[in-house]
Amino acid sequence: MEEIIHHTDYINWAEIRGFPGPADGKMLRDDPSTGARAMLVRIPPGGEIIPHGHRGIVQHYILQGQYESDGKLFGQGCYRMIPAHIDIPPMTTENGVTILMIYDPVA
Repeated sequence: MEEIIHHTDYINWAEIRGFPGPADGKMLRDDPSTGARAMLVRIPPGGEIIPHGHRGIVQHYILQGQYESDGKLFGQGCYRMIPAHIDIPPMTTENGVTILMIYDPVA
């Protein structure tokens, strides 16, 4: 494995295709051989992520804004670890949210 270094100011936001809702992203790491990924995700005001699941663990760190999911509010500075094979309820944001998402390798 090689070291990866990015300065996110120099990566353009791009629409994330195949994401379970409208979102733009900045890919930081993408390893198709293991499924490991790290990316910044920006969900627009009024955005909704539909229910979905993941084969591996997903981590969220809220950089800016907030979202609501399963009756809980996740705001700036909040960390959330979502276990593998869990049904993720809808996620909504009133004013938009930017999240660092880390997808752990799938064993």
